[in-house]
Amino acid sequence: MKKKIVNFLLGVYAVYVKEMKLWLRYPTWILTFIAMPYMVTGLFSGIGYVIGGANAIKNFMENTGTSEFFLFSLVGSSLFMISTIIMEDVGSSIRSEQLRGTFELHYLTPMSTALIWTAHILPHGTISLITIAGTLIPALVFSENLSLLGIVETFFILILALIPLFGISLVIAALTVRFKEPWAVVQVIRAFISVASGFFYPIYVLPRWLQLFSLILPTTQAVELIRSILVYTRHLTLTDYRFSLLLILSLIYFIVGFRVFGRWEDYARKKGELSKY
Repeated sequence: MKKKIVNFLLGVYAVYVKEMKLWLRYPTWILTFIAMPYMVTGLFSGIGYVIGGANAIKNFMENTGTSEFFLFSLVGSSLFMISTIIMEDVGSSIRSEQLRGTFELHYLTPMSTALIWTAHILPHGTISLITIAGTLIPALVFSENLSLLGIVETFFILILALIPLFGISLVIAALTVRFKEPWAVVQVIRAFISVASGFFYPIYVLPRWLQLFSLILPTTQAVELIRSILVYTRHLTLTDYRFSLLLILSLIYFIVGFRVFGRWEDYARKKGELSKY
């Protein structure tokens, strides 16, 4: 039993080191991910002032309950960027391995391939934490909303939100193993999550049916909770229904993603699809 645990940890460590080396090989990408939310926020700010004129901030405050447009949009943009990275990177990693001809080599290892791809949550989680820290901390330094407890709560919510996102990424990985080029479906999934999660606006501006659908998206709960902490300066409480819902969705999405990947991987093995690119 001890040997199995040690071997598992060595496998996780190997995945972490490999993925981090790939990320750090092109560090400017990390800087791009940090800068992108500022550019998106600037774009929406410009559009808001062009349309709303002098009343832009007043209109925003009436609709959101805060005048902190910059921080409100920055939180949403950061989480949108992180969600995109997490959801697509595992499928992209598998596709890259397939094109390099190294994908089959994973099946020569004693470690479960599902666990190998699941271990990617650690390096991608590291990049996500670096991204949100690099994006939000500079903005919070010049804000009255900065507090150590708020930052700790934000990182806790982000770590929890990574789990269901990784469940979605395992489904995308399963599509990659099965269909090789699933990006048309992936773009539809990403677009739908982007619209329904309220990254750039309060979800109550959406149609009623879409608001109800957004409740089952973990990204919606994560955005609402982190905005509540950083923008509205409210502390996280375990009795908050959004926190309970995020916790439940984390378990459901991850379990479903893990099972879908395992099932379609078994199908690909039986049909000889693993070596077809």
